[in-house]
Amino acid sequence: MDPQNRETPVIRSHGWLRAAGLTLATLAMVTATAAGAESPRPADLRSQFTQALNQFDQAQEIQSQQPDRARQLLLSAAQRFKSLVAAGITNGRLEYNLGNCYLQARDPGRAILHYRRALRLIPRDPLLTDNLHEARSRCLTQIRSARSKAFLRSVFFWHYQTSMAERTWVAWVGYVAFWLLLAMRSLWPRRVLFIMATVAGALALVMAGSVAVTQGSQRNTPAGVVTALDVIVYKGPGSGYQRQFEQPLQPGVEFIVRERRGSWWRAELPDGQLGWIAASDAELVTPDSS
Repeated sequence: MDPQNRETPVIRSHGWLRAAGLTLATLAMVTATAAGAESPRPADLRSQFTQALNQFDQAQEIQSQQPDRARQLLLSAAQRFKSLVAAGITNGRLEYNLGNCYLQARDPGRAILHYRRALRLIPRDPLLTDNLHEARSRCLTQIRSARSKAFLRSVFFWHYQTSMAERTWVAWVGYVAFWLLLAMRSLWPRRVLFIMATVAGALALVMAGSVAVTQGSQRNTPAGVVTALDVIVYKGPGSGYQRQFEQPLQPGVEFIVRERRGSWWRAELPDGQLGWIAASDAELVTPDSS
């Protein structure tokens, strides 16, 4: 069966968990991202994807009777999905599959990491939103977000609930519409054309500004997720400093990187508290932000 038509049955487990298919065209896109003899062939990528789905299916069938074996299959499937990411494929469904594998393998940290990566590409997918919420509920270190951040997310919902690609597209459409409307107004002076041009220009500026803010955040203050167990937070960039908190952080804690010194990150937690963690204990939501 072709990968684009292959999906596992919907599994209800504190949220909808489902392996989402990718099109053959998406798999073939990787040939444009790499060159040379070492480049993976589309047939090899399809094989990896099909094997990953098969392992995901097998894990669903034996999860209740053989949980340890099911976990091994899920982790193996995750590695195969990761090989597609490493080959150059950027796809929200692929990251969604990785999140599902790790969530069912009882690794909430990496589940949240890949769900958030998927959220950048398919921000309004209801299944993704539900599964991310479930993964966050399984994090053993629960930290409430500062009220100011919740307020900003509610006011600027269009910024947080749309992908950067969507906002870029709207900005370009607004920009082109602005100049077309101005050209039309020079031929047919009408007040309505001026109003429409103003609205289009304002929309283009707002969306372009939103994209710039996102790019700046990803570059200067990237988001990250704790993926290791018992991560100690220090008051300085090194294990020789005093502990910032008595309790270590557990996988799934989300943060923003405020500063980097060698292999240490100064992390800002959702409640605004700051501390230093080892970079090896976490991963960035945007991998190329380092």
